[in-house]
Amino acid sequence: MNKLQANEINLTTKEALVLQQVYEDGGDDAAMLAVQMGLPRRTAMNVLADLRHKGLMAIDQAYGDAWVRLTARGKRLVQRIWPETQAIAA
Repeated sequence: MNKLQANEINLTTKEALVLQQVYEDGGDDAAMLAVQMGLPRRTAMNVLADLRHKGLMAIDQAYGDAWVRLTARGKRLVQRIWPETQAIAA
């Protein structure tokens, strides 16, 4: 990702925190993510939908649950914003 692409992605504070949490966990159940982050489920789902729209998050449906994971673009962005997360995820 070049510098211009990184600058084109505008993240809210909630979006950035959700990205970091999912990066550290490697993936999450959407309902559990909302609980972990102290967000109402509807708010969490709106943030996840916004991240998916930006190409940073993938949301998979399985057995009525929503499982979220970062896309390659999302992982690169987290690593660029928080280089120290690479040590945490390793």
